[in-house]
Amino acid sequence: GKGAAGTTWYGYLRSFYQVIQFIGAVVFGGFLDRYGCRHGLWVSCLASAVCFLLLANSTNIYMLFLSKVPGLLAHQFLTCQTALSQLTPDGPERTAAFGRLITAYTVGGVIGPLAGGRLAADNDYYTSAKIAVVGSLLCVALSVFGLPSRMERSVVRADTPLVEEGNGEAAPAPAAEEEPKLLPWKERAIKICSLVGWLIAMRVVMTTVSGMVQAAQAVVLKNELDLTAKQMGTLMSIQFGFFALVSGFLLGPLTRYMGGRARPVVMKCLPVVMMGYFVQAILRSKTLGLLDGLSGIAQTYLFVGVSMISVMFAMSMATAITTESTGIIPKEMKGSLLGLEHGIFSGSRILSPSAGLWMLNAAGSSFMYGFTGVVYGLIFLFWIMFSERLLPAAPKKAGNAENEEEAGSTVEMRKCCA
Repeated sequence: GKGAAGTTWYGYLRSFYQVIQFIGAVVFGGFLDRYGCRHGLWVSCLASAVCFLLLANSTNIYMLFLSKVPGLLAHQFLTCQTALSQLTPDGPERTAAFGRLITAYTVGGVIGPLAGGRLAADNDYYTSAKIAVVGSLLCVALSVFGLPSRMERSVVRADTPLVEEGNGEAAPAPAAEEEPKLLPWKERAIKICSLVGWLIAMRVVMTTVSGMVQAAQAVVLKNELDLTAKQMGTLMSIQFGFFALVSGFLLGPLTRYMGGRARPVVMKCLPVVMMGYFVQAILRSKTLGLLDGLSGIAQTYLFVGVSMISVMFAMSMATAITTESTGIIPKEMKGSLLGLEHGIFSGSRILSPSAGLWMLNAAGSSFMYGFTGVVYGLIFLFWIMFSERLLPAAPKKAGNAENEEEAGSTVEMRKCCA
């Protein structure tokens, strides 16, 4: 409904869904390692269909909450990201693939709300959900019949039947004896944290402070820059289009130009992102008053321009870190890694919007941007001091067995997509 009560319940609903995603992502990452991305994708799409089916039949607030529960298994982006991490070689090519995946979801994020808003113009809030059910079921069919069987998992699990060798010792069945063993989830989590836990922690901090700023941006645009709802909608569409362009066409070349590997990319991107927030803090400072002589539209263009440049480099940095972490973790644990990452990020998104709006109201936008710049500055110092000793050395260009296997995977993926 409308009014404060409706807004409050909407906030509860969003927080509830983030909790669902937080729990589900961690569990679903292990599911992907055990059963593979082909099964993961159709299960995820089927869960989405159930979500939309419940939504299409919701008659009260409790049904709306119930419609979010199947979201425990609705992790299409996680599944696709895991598949790409397994089918592309480590480095800029994987970064570019991740970027194109982000572009696909960004385009969907623009078209979906636009179409849904038009369908709901006559107070019909159920037609779009029914269409989404059909679309999700179509994705289930495409996942079952359109994806190659090689995307199913084939590892030695803890419960693999053992056969007795001539010396009386038990061993895995011959058909799977050369495949890596799938560790129990707890052991996988410990190994992941020991290898890339510091990278995950760094991403969590960056995601949290960036989420604070993003949540407050709409308030800054409306209250401080006096934008109308129509202007804000146009601006958001421009930003989405820009991010889609960067992700799909510039992320790979930009990352390759900056060095390809995480260390040189982050070393170049972190100062740009940090300075972007400091510039925003200076521009929004009422004490300095640097924008007093500019028109409102000029202030808006300057504010948005600096923000978009910062986000472009932040996207390159975040994707390079994910590429690096998936390169460090063994292939049979990439789903668990990405599931753990997605779960933690969902958890941070539960608190960051409220924290950002609280800081904006308590201290103002200039302090908020300055605080975020300081956090990125501390991360930059940490990266300078410790990244070289914590990150593995870059692999030699000469082909080795692992690189040849990944290259073969890439060729097979391209054949499947041809």
